[in-house]
Amino acid sequence: MKVLQIGLGPIGVAISRLLMRKPGWEIVAAVDTDVVKQGRDLGDVIGLDSPVGIDICRDIPPLGSNDVDIAFLTTVSTFTEVLPTLHTLARAGIHIIASTEELFYPHHRYPQQTQELDMIAKQHGASILGTGINPGFVMDTLALLLTGVCQDVARIAVTRVVNAAGRRPSLQKQIGVGMSPEAFAQAVEQQRVGLVGPTDSLAFLADVLKWNMDGFKERLVPVLTHKPLQAAHGQIESGQVCGVRHLIKGISNGKEVISFDLRVYLGAEQTRDTIYIEGTPTLESTLKSPDLEDVAAAGLLVNMGPLVYQARPGLLTMIDLPLPHYQR
Repeated sequence: MKVLQIGLGPIGVAISRLLMRKPGWEIVAAVDTDVVKQGRDLGDVIGLDSPVGIDICRDIPPLGSNDVDIAFLTTVSTFTEVLPTLHTLARAGIHIIASTEELFYPHHRYPQQTQELDMIAKQHGASILGTGINPGFVMDTLALLLTGVCQDVARIAVTRVVNAAGRRPSLQKQIGVGMSPEAFAQAVEQQRVGLVGPTDSLAFLADVLKWNMDGFKERLVPVLTHKPLQAAHGQIESGQVCGVRHLIKGISNGKEVISFDLRVYLGAEQTRDTIYIEGTPTLESTLKSPDLEDVAAAGLLVNMGPLVYQARPGLLTMIDLPLPHYQR
């Protein structure tokens, strides 16, 4: 398949490196807004030993469905920011897989814009999917899959513990690394910190499982370091914020039916993803991997490529596609 890669941050680089060694894939163009990367050979930017003959562009080149089969879009987190790019690609008939967190399940947050995007995609024969490790897999798709053996489900609880050390600067900023507790509290009020996507995962699970939700409760708690730590932007001192604990509870008929506990901070130990399903039978499953972030995100997006390419046109979610699985 011929690929347009848009965005060469950590996930975009991981995708490009993966595609370079997989048979049947060909990157035909690459785009990034970083002026330092523009004009350079893609092979140089993604750390290959030799050039690949693809210069990185500032803007999306005038390509159509005959030139590109699928675009991997790994740029920003918010739906509204990425929407113009989605419209451009969809109108060209290019299939899209995006790591944009808010594109995973935008229906409840942006109903009108979602409907318009779906219509454009259908008119031009393009399939669009937003996915990633979270949202897109651990806290929603995988949790949903595990309910497949249940006769009934009363509650789903997911706990994520992630070490943010070494992660991209944008994520560390997103979780308040280096802030004082007072600045963190102010940033929470202004909605400038917190993880993007957990409420979308909650809405996805509730809709698919047909739980009528009364609403959800959300709380952000700063995690403070008790010793100096190295962050992406420099050293942070004892007493400063080194991450966040993001708690969300979904309420249906007065009862808690979904709960998410995300702990993302520098130096987190015993990293894991635990899914607990209270039902018949009751289940608990824990994943442990040091690479269940950007490396896994690249794997998921690439593995979903053939499934999206073969899917019906329109704006899709993970429930609309076959089970994600490794593709040679």
